[in-house]
Amino acid sequence: MPLLFDPVYIVLLVVTLGITGWAAWRVRSTYAKWSKVDSGLNVDAFDFARRLLDRQNLADVRIEPTPGQLTDHYDPRGKVLRVSTQVADASALETRGLAASGPRLSVAAAAVIAHEVGHAVQDAQGDTAMKLRMLIVPAAQFGSGIAPWLVIAGVFLQITGLAIVGLIGFGAAVLFTFATLPVEIGASGKALAFVNGLGLVGEKQDGARDVLKAAAWTYVAGALTALLTFLYYAWLIFGRRD
Repeated sequence: MPLLFDPVYIVLLVVTLGITGWAAWRVRSTYAKWSKVDSGLNVDAFDFARRLLDRQNLADVRIEPTPGQLTDHYDPRGKVLRVSTQVADASALETRGLAASGPRLSVAAAAVIAHEVGHAVQDAQGDTAMKLRMLIVPAAQFGSGIAPWLVIAGVFLQITGLAIVGLIGFGAAVLFTFATLPVEIGASGKALAFVNGLGLVGEKQDGARDVLKAAAWTYVAGALTALLTFLYYAWLIFGRRD
C-alpha cells in the first residue's frame, strides 16, 4: 500500500501531479486563448457539429448537450455526439462585440467539435484502434477501480497472489490509456482536415492545431502517470524488501 511517508510514493505523487497539472494547465490556457478568436463560421456549436456529421454521411449520429467544461465526447454505443456547455457557450465567443451579429463559433470550439466528429468517423469506418479500445473498456474499468485495492490488500496481508491479480488488472487500465493515444491522434488528424476544408487557414489553422495538441497531451499525461503507478505497484510486490 502506498504509505504517506514512503519516499518512493512521495516522489511518484509529486511527479504524477506535476505531469497531470501541466497538461491540465496547457489545455485550459490554450482553449482560453483560442476561444477569443473568431473562426469566421457563422453557426452555433450544434449546427456546426450537424454540418460536419452530414458531410461525412453520418446523419444517424445524434447531437446532445452535456453539462461541464470540455466534457465533449462521442458515444459509439448510442451513436451520440455530446457538446459541453463550455463549448456550446463559445458560439457567442468571449469577444462579445461579435456576438451581436449572430452566432460566431470560436476557433477553439470548432476544433473540439471537429475532434469529436473525427471519433464518429472512426466508429463508422470500423477503426481498428477504436475497436481495440472498446474491447479493453470492461477490464480497464476493473483495473482502475478495484485492482489497486487488491494490490494494497495483497501487499499488506502478504498475499502475493492477490496482489499480482490486482497488478494484472491495473495493467489493463494502463493498456487502455496507451490504446487511447492512436485513437485520439487519429481523430485530431481528421479534425484538422475538417476545419481546413471549411476555411480555417493561417492563424486559425494554427489555433485549431494548438487546441488539439494541448488536448492530446492530457492523454499522454494520463498514460505516463498510469505507467508510473503500475511500476510502483510492481515494486511494492516484487522489489520491496522492508
